[in-house]
Amino acid sequence: MSLIHTCELNGANPFEYLTVLQQHADQVAAAPDRWLPWNYSGALSAG
Repeated sequence: MSLIHTCELNGANPFEYLTVLQQHADQVAAAPDRWLPWNYSGALSAG
């Protein structure tokens, strides 16, 4: 629940956020700090 609330506080769609994390699991494991709800869109655009 806290992750969903954190997404909402940062303007991220919780379902989309969790889906993106699953789709990029290897990248998330390598650099988890780049995939937090408030900055994951930058990690997506960086590839």
